[in-house]
Amino acid sequence: MDRWSTAERLCGLLGGELAQHGRFGLLRGREALALRRDGVGVWRGEEGPRAFLTTVVRVPTELAARVRAAAQPAAPAGADQHYLYPAGAIHITLANLDRYADLPLERVAAVLAHRVGAAPPITFTLRGLAVARHTVYVRAYARPASAPLALRASILRDLETGPPRQEPLRIAVSNVVRFRCADLTAVPPAVHACRNACFGSFPLHRVELVRTDKVLSAAGTELLAAFDTTS
Repeated sequence: MDRWSTAERLCGLLGGELAQHGRFGLLRGREALALRRDGVGVWRGEEGPRAFLTTVVRVPTELAARVRAAAQPAAPAGADQHYLYPAGAIHITLANLDRYADLPLERVAAVLAHRVGAAPPITFTLRGLAVARHTVYVRAYARPASAPLALRASILRDLETGPPRQEPLRIAVSNVVRFRCADLTAVPPAVHACRNACFGSFPLHRVELVRTDKVLSAAGTELLAAFDTTS
């Protein structure tokens, strides 16, 4: 286990809000180190094809529009500049299901319907822009802090056909800008201006099962099913 994994698990022992703050701090430090060491991860793909099987929670449009507007200075206009997510594509990934892509869709849907329907009330609060190697993202604080982790773990556990896997601890983020070139000149000022901004909160009401591209674009996303919470 590397030092980052050990630190993440120590943060997890704190519980609740402190655990999330600790993990977000570790993420920021780890990504800053990787950015200095390895440079910018440039996305050279296009919107589409539908390559990934995953589950997403879409950020409500009004809230997503506020986040997008805050991040817009980090993505100057121009064909060779960074990709700014449309408001309708800003989302939180609940669980990537690529490794279960060969399972019957009916089985995957049944697991999701059961687990999402039984999930306790969960609220996400979007706070502060930050920089990773490949993106500008907004931190998504969950309340209760452990609920999305437990929901994700239960979905993966029900779908697993072999021995249980060791899953890394997760926190929720929403990517807003994906880097399309190595020039980050406009990024630090935009992120710094909104590093502590609180954009708002929303309850988890629906999880979508999709086949999608890297950016959840309208052209590259196929909605396979949607599952509502009952809480």
